[in-house]
Amino acid sequence: MPRPDCLLVIVDMQRYYIDSRAPFRAWTEFHAPGALAYIEGRVRNTVIPAVVQLKAAFKEQGWPVAYLRLCGRKPDRSDLHRLFRQAHFRAASEGYPDLYPLASDPLADILPEIAPASEDAVFDKTTFSGFASGGLASWLEGIRPNMIAFAGLATSQCVDTTARDASDRGYRILHIEDAQADYGEDEHYASLFASRGVCGGLILTSEEFCRDPRSVAAKADS
Repeated sequence: MPRPDCLLVIVDMQRYYIDSRAPFRAWTEFHAPGALAYIEGRVRNTVIPAVVQLKAAFKEQGWPVAYLRLCGRKPDRSDLHRLFRQAHFRAASEGYPDLYPLASDPLADILPEIAPASEDAVFDKTTFSGFASGGLASWLEGIRPNMIAFAGLATSQCVDTTARDASDRGYRILHIEDAQADYGEDEHYASLFASRGVCGGLILTSEEFCRDPRSVAAKADS
């Protein structure tokens, strides 16, 4: 298989972040009412349309798309990163079980508006970085894309950590600004600004990328 010019990685765009029935949302709202309003609005109004546009562009180019999902595989969630695990246990003690859903839970599913196609790869992780768990690293070694474009949640957390790890492994990085969201605007833009020195500083909107994807990939490869 020839190396694709670019790979799209969509990080943690899962139902439990914005579904009103999800324990994650209910527990967060219990402790900080309105804390998820910004990220939910941005996901619905900006990120989803941007990802839809990106997926169409990648399909047209014949380039691969991969999804990451943050969820537990063990019922006691002992496989989660310690910070996720601590939050999970605290929420359960306060009457909100299953803060981080198991992989089999429908709340762990990707949002239906941008659900994976049959040819897309999906990796379940238990850590911030998709390279620390879930099989992404070995899969990437098999295709070695020239560049990885990042979308998803949250900009300063799982997206940024995975992108930095990818850069350390020699991949060229593209951040799609309007295809990412954080819990606040300041965190979103601060993360993108801080990533420039590690990830190469290539930050575009979905419209800028989709205007001429091959040109963007060629510039990133120079």
